[in-house]
Amino acid sequence: MKELKPTPYAEWHHKVRWLPAMDWNVKFYGAHEQQVPYGWSVPAEAHIGFEINLILEGSQETTIEHNRYALNAGDILLVPAGFHHVIRCTSREGMSYFCAHFNVDEPIFRQLMVKHGQVVYPKGSNGNAALRPVVDQWLDLLRAKTVFTTEDRFHIQMLLFELFRHLVRMVMQEKEQRQETLRPPSSLHYAKAIEEALKAGVKTLAAEEGEGGTAVRVEEIAASLGITQGYASEIFRKVYGLSPRQYLSELKLHEAKVLIQQPRISLGEAAARLGYAHLSHFSRQFKRWTGMSPLQYRRQSGHSDRS
Repeated sequence: MKELKPTPYAEWHHKVRWLPAMDWNVKFYGAHEQQVPYGWSVPAEAHIGFEINLILEGSQETTIEHNRYALNAGDILLVPAGFHHVIRCTSREGMSYFCAHFNVDEPIFRQLMVKHGQVVYPKGSNGNAALRPVVDQWLDLLRAKTVFTTEDRFHIQMLLFELFRHLVRMVMQEKEQRQETLRPPSSLHYAKAIEEALKAGVKTLAAEEGEGGTAVRVEEIAASLGITQGYASEIFRKVYGLSPRQYLSELKLHEAKVLIQQPRISLGEAAARLGYAHLSHFSRQFKRWTGMSPLQYRRQSGHSDRS
């Protein structure tokens, strides 16, 4: 019987197939159903993440970066990350809607959505038909549950990835029709590196106990990557839809809210952890962000008045 010899590694290694490795930071938050009266409005705001809004009954007027849109029952609104927008109920009988915020730090997706993404998906359109089943399932879960299990949370996130898939497919089809190209990979790499450095810097600040944290500086991040601050701001805005400083402010606001809601952490320590030398400076900035002082926010959140 002839002895079988092992196949050389080089001959079979090329037959191996791999799925891509993914390490994304994905967030889904602020999802709610609400009824509001005529004239109700949300003042101008912008978010790190995206906002999706389904009009259930009534109508609303939305202004996004000076462009005005009228939405009626069944229409879906998608506000890109970093875009300032104002929402107002325009129906005399009031309005009900479902809204959710989401985010993913995948730079190609963000670039596609900021540059090419559609804002309004009218009832009856192909885009609406693709997105509506996902939103309806979120709404069904919201109406059926008061306590959410781990399985429910995975289901919610699974639906979010389904939403991503539909959005990318629609945007890529539109992009192919226009024969447009993405930013060079180096630009995406730099934008992603800046975003990761900003998040890591703020997380480190917020986690440090005591006072005297080192401020997160965009110019230092740019220098560490070997690019100018101007170029860093330009490519970051094109991918993420807002400047690095605006993104940093949103990150600090999120961490500030988390710290303020922890009674064991004084407001002075929260300010110091976020790089503010004086509580008064932090208080003024927090009020610009939210319209209330840190102490008011802490009381509203139902925590003690430790300052």
